[in-house]
Amino acid sequence: MFNCKKILAVTDPTLDQQSSLLRALSIAEKTGAKIIALSCVYDKSYDMTAVLTSDERFDMKQAMVEHEKAKLDALVKRLKCASTVEVVITWYKKLHESVIDTCSEYKCDLIIKSTKKHGLLASTLFTPSDWHIVRNSSVDVLLVKYHEWPQGGTIVGSIGVSAKDNAHTCLSDKVAETAYALSQMLSATLHLANSFAGAPIHIAVEVPNFSPEIYNKSVQQRHTKTLQALGQKYKLDSTNIHVLEGLPEDIIPALCKKYSADLLVIGSVGRKGLSAALLGNTAELIIDGVECDTLVVKPTKDQE
Repeated sequence: MFNCKKILAVTDPTLDQQSSLLRALSIAEKTGAKIIALSCVYDKSYDMTAVLTSDERFDMKQAMVEHEKAKLDALVKRLKCASTVEVVITWYKKLHESVIDTCSEYKCDLIIKSTKKHGLLASTLFTPSDWHIVRNSSVDVLLVKYHEWPQGGTIVGSIGVSAKDNAHTCLSDKVAETAYALSQMLSATLHLANSFAGAPIHIAVEVPNFSPEIYNKSVQQRHTKTLQALGQKYKLDSTNIHVLEGLPEDIIPALCKKYSADLLVIGSVGRKGLSAALLGNTAELIIDGVECDTLVVKPTKDQE
């Protein structure tokens, strides 16, 4: 079962349709979870001390907070939410800091945030705030688009099997378990997918006795054996197990498109600081390439 007791739904004051709240309500109906509907507001003029007095700044801040709370309260009332929804308005310069702090304060176990394109030349649906939330959150993060989760849809679980360390192995197990639980909750078809890097062709020239074909076949068989064991655990048909040669950021989005996935479930240990800025993250490259919703599963505390 997909256990979820408290959901943080991050709303966007600039949007009329709050997909994150709608998705949270959908999940809460099936799990009984409580929802924290968060809206973060901020106005740069608040910092213009030379223009505004301290009283004016305070009044402006209060007015903005109260206006946003009234607007979100009205939306919750209009949606006739059967689930328990608590509206929380924060005043932060940076959205991701508000999300992480509020999630910790209210002890939420799932963050849901909507995504959208920014600018005509944007190649991605995701904002810097999205990435900061994914990297810094200690709980699972669901990034949602503007569509419903249909009953009888398709879920793809991206499983990594090449990692040597226990943390990544445990995370892959958690991804499979979460994807299966969601497939049961939504009566969805589950696919488990994995990719592996083939041997570079130039090795055959440099090492005459080395056979790339034999090496690739051996690696594929090892990965397939691991995925098939997971598939048997969750009683999946062998046709729903996919092990393909190539980069994960190419293979996983292609499979999601091929099977018209409604949701991708993927694990991420996250990467912070300069390494994140320069190198990125395999999970982020995959997320960047899919058109469906993405649930980013984070390690449990004892796995980190």
